[in-house]
Amino acid sequence: MEKSRSQIEYIVLKYSLQNAVFYNGKANPAAVLGKVMAKEPGLRKKVGEVKTIIEKTVSKINTMPVSEQKKMLRKIAPSMLVKEEKKQEGLPALPKAKRVVTRFAPSPTGPLNLSQLLRAGMLSYLYAKKYKGKFILRIEDTDPRNIEKDFYDMIKEDLLSVGIKWNKLVIESNNMKDYYKNAEKLLNAGKAYICLCPPETFRKLKDEKKECECRNSGSDENIKKWKKMLKGGYKEGEAVVRLKTDMNQPNPALRDPVLLRIIKAKHPLKGNKYKVWPVYNFANVIEDHESGITHVFRGKEHEHNTKIQERVYTALGWKPPHTINFGMIYLPGKKLHTRDIKQGIKERVYSGWDDPALPTIRALLRRGFQPETFRESAIACSLSKTDIVFNWESFETTNRKVLDPKANRYMVVFEPVKIFLKNYPKTDIVRINLHPDFPKRGKKRIPLKSFVYISKIDFKNFGGKEIRLKGLFNIKLVSNMGVYTGDEIVSDMPKIQWVSEPNITVEVVKPEGKTRGIGEPAMKKLKPGEVIQMERVGFARVDSKNSKRLTVYFAHK
Repeated sequence: MEKSRSQIEYIVLKYSLQNAVFYNGKANPAAVLGKVMAKEPGLRKKVGEVKTIIEKTVSKINTMPVSEQKKMLRKIAPSMLVKEEKKQEGLPALPKAKRVVTRFAPSPTGPLNLSQLLRAGMLSYLYAKKYKGKFILRIEDTDPRNIEKDFYDMIKEDLLSVGIKWNKLVIESNNMKDYYKNAEKLLNAGKAYICLCPPETFRKLKDEKKECECRNSGSDENIKKWKKMLKGGYKEGEAVVRLKTDMNQPNPALRDPVLLRIIKAKHPLKGNKYKVWPVYNFANVIEDHESGITHVFRGKEHEHNTKIQERVYTALGWKPPHTINFGMIYLPGKKLHTRDIKQGIKERVYSGWDDPALPTIRALLRRGFQPETFRESAIACSLSKTDIVFNWESFETTNRKVLDPKANRYMVVFEPVKIFLKNYPKTDIVRINLHPDFPKRGKKRIPLKSFVYISKIDFKNFGGKEIRLKGLFNIKLVSNMGVYTGDEIVSDMPKIQWVSEPNITVEVVKPEGKTRGIGEPAMKKLKPGEVIQMERVGFARVDSKNSKRLTVYFAHK
């Protein structure tokens, strides 16, 4: 049932008092919002209203002595005076974790996206770090048909940008001799064979649990065919190397799976040097064994692959690593495949792989999401086998906690309306702290003339009402006149941002498009890469600037 205004106010009051009591009498609005949203998820659709109530409530509570805060909380919710037991922080223990070597093995088909990074990438790295082990970055590039050279570096850049450093880099295409050596080992041992059956013929035999004629070839004949494969004597699809298992396996995927096949496409690093390439399952086994991988984290959609790889390990006489299959992470909205993004970039729907509308790591970083946010979100996702729909609000809440102490505050107004000041205390310069919680960080200087600009939406909403110009004084809006009414900070009085002259044009780039406003002159000193908070607008990252315009990429409110 939808909660009334009074019920929301009661909920906010409880958590605001609790936050204040636990933190030296000063409640943090962002922390209170996170708690309320976590405990009352039904209020997410009213987040704007909740934030307004929190700001008003926190402002009042923070003027009270801690003793009064405790007294009030004891009266309305005595159980909340006791801190909740914290859930286990960090990563839960790994099974069989005396020695830990993990890997992340993306394919260079595009830069990394959020669902790729969180579990497979970030958790592999964090677990290696937790156990003081090794983390290996492995680029899976043994299918030359859909990979591109630029993406090798993009993947490395993405990982470094979120704080992931590898102990060793492996490029699979550099290890072709290892794949060939182990393929020959299996062929000579009679554990693999060259199959010349057309794919549709073998598919039918597999479905009927029947062996093909090629299966009975001797090792000498198989090696002869193998050498012919390596020299390019067969066309694509004419010959493959198959692992000899059991055609009566209940799972069809385990019936004589392919290990290597012919691909004659040009490779971005190796050109046309190789014509026979290992499939995913064969390359994984060889690389994991050679690198001494102890723990493999992969999506549960790979469970069949895990079973196939176990057969390859057995055939080669090796011990497989411990594999944990985790659930899928689904991003809300329409699923964007890499091919869709490529086409969108080609058609100029997206400006590039870092377009703010995309869920790529480079796009999120460009908007101001922090490395700590990716790390904390990965830990929250965990290695559970449960599929999850990614919660953007939680992701933003985590990022907000990281950014709040870092981001200096600046004022920007949109669709500016000129307001002439009347009867106000004359002053040429206004000095305001760059961050309200860190006064030692310094102050910004804002010139003040006989007029200011406010946003058109505020002009419409507060016409005829008394408001406070943040960091300045109170005025009553009478048409385009702001009549001075005093300096006292009143808790329930609307507080709005304002800009004077000189100012700078600020372009705000959001996933849904661009907006322009004007910002205070101190913003002219900002440098690309800095993250700021625009008062009452939200957090953003400075992307570029020139003498006339500052461009910022919007993160979130």
